Amino acid sequence: MPRSSHRKKHKTHVQQFKKDHGHAASSIRRSSSFPVFTIIGGLLGAIVGYIATNGELLWVGVGLAIGALAGYLIGRKVDADNAKK
Repeated sequence: MPRSSHRKKHKTHVQQFKKDHGHAASSIRRSSSFPVFTIIGGLLGAIVGYIATNGELLWVGVGLAIGALAGYLIGRKVDADNAKK
């Protein structure tokens, strides 16, 4: 007569994924946001420099650099605020 208490558990392949799923979901790390802010700030600075000086390349470059620097600093501040939470 078979002994049902000695049978292996069913669906062991599904049980191992249930354990890993909760652990893997919590270990996902968000990427930083400062590259996005840097690019957007640089583009906005270049646009403002172009409009303000009617396309003078020197000032468009200066606007791009200042906008990128401002975007970088804002992005780092956003990352630092998100890390505190």
